[in-house]
Amino acid sequence: MKQFVLKLPASLAHKVFCADQVRNHEAQAAKLAAVSMYELMERAGAAAFRALKQYYPDAERILVLCGQGNNAGDGFVVARLAKQAGLHVRLVLLGDVSKFSQDTTEASNRWVAEGGTTTRWPQSLADAEVIVDALLGTGTRGQLRSPYAEVIETLRNADIPVLSLDIPSGLIADTGASAGAAVCADQTITFVGIKPGLVTGRGKQQSGKLIFDDLGIADTFQSLATPCAQLLDFNYLPVLPRRALNSHKGSAGRVLCIGGNRGMPGAIRLTSEAALRTGAGLVKTCCHPENRQLVSQGLPELMLADSDDLKALLGWASCIVLGPGLGQDTWASYLFNQVLDYVATQPKPLLLDADALNLLAASSRALPSHCILTPHPGEAARLLGCQITDIEDNRYQALGKLQQKYKATVLLKGAGTLIATQQQHVVLTNGNPGMASPGMGDLLSGVIISLVAQGLSNDEATVYGASLHSAAADQAAQQSGERGMMASDLLPFIRKLVNR
Repeated sequence: MKQFVLKLPASLAHKVFCADQVRNHEAQAAKLAAVSMYELMERAGAAAFRALKQYYPDAERILVLCGQGNNAGDGFVVARLAKQAGLHVRLVLLGDVSKFSQDTTEASNRWVAEGGTTTRWPQSLADAEVIVDALLGTGTRGQLRSPYAEVIETLRNADIPVLSLDIPSGLIADTGASAGAAVCADQTITFVGIKPGLVTGRGKQQSGKLIFDDLGIADTFQSLATPCAQLLDFNYLPVLPRRALNSHKGSAGRVLCIGGNRGMPGAIRLTSEAALRTGAGLVKTCCHPENRQLVSQGLPELMLADSDDLKALLGWASCIVLGPGLGQDTWASYLFNQVLDYVATQPKPLLLDADALNLLAASSRALPSHCILTPHPGEAARLLGCQITDIEDNRYQALGKLQQKYKATVLLKGAGTLIATQQQHVVLTNGNPGMASPGMGDLLSGVIISLVAQGLSNDEATVYGASLHSAAADQAAQQSGERGMMASDLLPFIRKLVNR
């Protein structure tokens, strides 16, 4: 493959910023753009009202719930604009008026001047067609206090769509964990910078459809703030270079796939076939002798290998996958240790997945350079010696700890898959719940290692391959639906996308 340069989108809509970055730079960015902070509040409210009309064009009865921060000010603006548009608006205030900022006070006064009235909680939700959540902003910490916890619980039990402003109330902006309880929004419109907790793990679920509006200060904000991660949609990635006309099998790399213990032939078969379909020149599979026929059946292009010739196989390979269906018995441990011993002295790209990660977690071995780790949250918890809830409560922190511990390219699976490269953290936007099915991770390993074999770096192959894999799942879901999706269903779409 010709030299490939992985260029990621540079726009603000593809960057993720910690809440402190937004808070610390928003006012200065507005000043540099010659925009007052109150005008920024008006723009936020207007953007939210446009979203309200876009998603609920027939709604006539709107309930706006306001707290006491600037998030409440945005809610007052939405309420005023809705009233001006002839909608029936009820505004319920939970916050303390004496704690309003000057801008929130101004927004409240304009709501009153428009003829709007304010009521207090509790209120019935029965006649509301849409609820606007302007209760709590990005400063939420610790456990929610009354009455916010009760209101959020009421919203969660109500069958009424919710549009959240900036962030679903109760969600912790930087992690996506909840402060005891969080609003489950149907849409969230976030402003100035996209917050980390909105795009991965439970926060991605709580946020619903994510809408972003830079409020007209994108250029000045980007000049001041430092992103903590990059959002990535496969459609924005460059296409892979065309192969040379005189290409041959060897010029597209040699992949060795190791795994497939007794009773587990499917995993390594999926990895191997994905490597072939993504374009690897030659693929050999080293599996348990009892599985050879099952692994190769219907795939004559796949070469089978004997673990008795492991040293020769490792010498032949240009890159290696270790783990799918490997198991953790004596046979598996032997292969695991032999592979790590070899690459410690003969460095080659090595991807560890599935049981290779479990064996790594149970060992005290240090990894050599040129490794890729692709754990799901359970495997990540074992690697870090913690609970799965610890991983899911702060996926970014877990990703950083894994990279620091193993000095590898790390991919943490899940909704909003995270990738740690040498330069940055990447969050995938492609993917869907249909991917929660057996073999998806095995398929992903084959896609990534195939791209390594074809000349991409570990970082490039992991980012490009994971995004490609998720985009293929989206196309499969679009064609036949999410429920019932199997890993092998992705293979035709993988081949199509890798040749776009």
